[in-house]
Amino acid sequence: MEELVVWLLAAYGCSSLLVGLANFWIRRTTKDVPPTYEHYRLLLFNSGDVVEQAVRKLQFHSYLRGTPICISYQDDGSVDDTIRIMTVLERTDYPCREDREGAFGEPVMTIDLRQKGEQERAQ
Repeated sequence: MEELVVWLLAAYGCSSLLVGLANFWIRRTTKDVPPTYEHYRLLLFNSGDVVEQAVRKLQFHSYLRGTPICISYQDDGSVDDTIRIMTVLERTDYPCREDREGAFGEPVMTIDLRQKGEQERAQ
């Protein structure tokens, strides 16, 4: 019985050593490659009711694919809660700052969330 315990402990030690070496090797080989980002630009105008849902969907799909994303916002003078919601959403790691936009050479995918009827009424 003692021999079985010794063999089990030896197998556990060897397997944990192999896992540690594999993690070290993976970190060392992937450190040099910069991640590719998907850049999204959200066009907003009185879009307070849909902007959070759109951002959460982008975050969820980014998590599923394992691809980091960058989100920038362009507001056309909203008068509802869009600015406040956008300010809260910018606190995450996903928004692009002005110095980061285009820095990764990624194409920008534009998503238009503007409320068409609201924009015509405001003018």
